[in-house]
Amino acid sequence: MGLILLTFLYFLPLSNERFIIESSNIAFYSYAPLEDIQAVNTEAIGAIDMETREFLIKVPVSAFEFPNKLMQKHFNDSYLETDLYPECIFKGKIKGESAIGELTLHGKTNEINIPIDFLEDGEKIIISTTFKVLLKDYKIKIPKILFKNIAEDIEIKVSSTFKKYIKE
Repeated sequence: MGLILLTFLYFLPLSNERFIIESSNIAFYSYAPLEDIQAVNTEAIGAIDMETREFLIKVPVSAFEFPNKLMQKHFNDSYLETDLYPECIFKGKIKGESAIGELTLHGKTNEINIPIDFLEDGEKIIISTTFKVLLKDYKIKIPKILFKNIAEDIEIKVSSTFKKYIKE
């Protein structure tokens, strides 16, 4: 974890205003005619440089937890192919009430602009957002037989708390 964090901090400009993820909850929801699917991930790592407002967030895709193991296996093996594409990365800049940048998922990178709620008290930052991802935009294929089980657009809800990074 320490090496990964140092790597993240390397890619952000030098500044005394760096914050790192202390805790994060990322949930996704697929609302479909036959069944709703949801999963949660609490393993994201990342950093924000408040001087430049640049950020980098990395999510281990296989860490999403589902209500049952079969859903989790299908998600990892058949849809997100986590052996080939183990991470989702969001890199960009905070501008006003938006996070603007590149989201890389399933080996495909797209520019996105998502609304965020942003609270800062000098020592901690809390960011939350809800946005949608279209599976086709990331070349995630759903077998025709399952089109009523899985929605074409997935709702993502994120709540992350960042703490001030103190160099040891």
